[in-house]
Amino acid sequence: MRVTDTSLLAMTTSDGLMLAGDRCGPSFAAATVVYVHGLLCDGSWWQPLTKQVHERLDGQIAQIVWDQRGHGHSGRPHRSVETTLEHLADDLDTVLTEATGSIVLVTHSAGSIVAAAYAQRYPARAAALSGLVLFNATGEFPEFPALPQHFASAAARIKGLRHGRLDHVAAAAASVAERRFRRTARRLGSKAPLATGARPGDPRVLTDLMHAYRHFYLDPQTAVRLRSLPSFVVTGDRDRVVPAAQSTRFAEKIWADQQVVPGAGHSLPRSDPELAAEVIVAALDVAYRADVDQLLLDQDGELAADTDGAP
Repeated sequence: MRVTDTSLLAMTTSDGLMLAGDRCGPSFAAATVVYVHGLLCDGSWWQPLTKQVHERLDGQIAQIVWDQRGHGHSGRPHRSVETTLEHLADDLDTVLTEATGSIVLVTHSAGSIVAAAYAQRYPARAAALSGLVLFNATGEFPEFPALPQHFASAAARIKGLRHGRLDHVAAAAASVAERRFRRTARRLGSKAPLATGARPGDPRVLTDLMHAYRHFYLDPQTAVRLRSLPSFVVTGDRDRVVPAAQSTRFAEKIWADQQVVPGAGHSLPRSDPELAAEVIVAALDVAYRADVDQLLLDQDGELAADTDGAP
């Protein structure tokens, strides 16, 4: 495979759904960047950033983008199934099996909650990651100062209609809300308060995830585990979904390097792909140096063992 090739990925989840994705770069790369999009988005949302990273590194590393369940081209669970953060953590674990070499996990918006849920559910596997890059990140439900209060209360009311005789009403209401966000995103582009992907999502999945995100928080034990990973939190000072102060609190909990970008909003990886690519390249550099240091330590350990056993 030429490093410029992009190959389609079809991954089967633990409960039988198909996840759609793409790999850019070699199949057996020394490093892989795996991207996790936020609510209402899909893997195609990362395209400006993945193009920048590919060009900067001459295609020598792999990049994997994918659509979460109920988003983009991925499968949609049966209407009776409630989508949970445990599902998303399991799905991420499935995607990570496609990665090779040092793995840097990159998230946007609510994708950081998925990463935190993954660390809670799979602590040992999360600790084996080589780095985290978290754009517009949060460890709990976004504060969303741009969202009128009646929208927040409406989300709770819609969730109350799920799994009952009025389930179809909940789905219709979620679809209407998504269309409004989608129209705003098309009109404002990267300056829109909430980013959206190329395709509408499953309204029942969106309803379930809004509820799941609202009740999630980064517990202290998981925060301590994440401190062992080289982490970078990058946000915009004009983010109207996850305010910079909220991202700062998250960065402090996991001891991440933080950067607040003047003038940037919630779609920072799309509005500032050059800057975002610089952060990912820095994370890959840290991962590379850590791998070299570990290799030297292993060699020293083997040498010491051979010396101890010498007659």
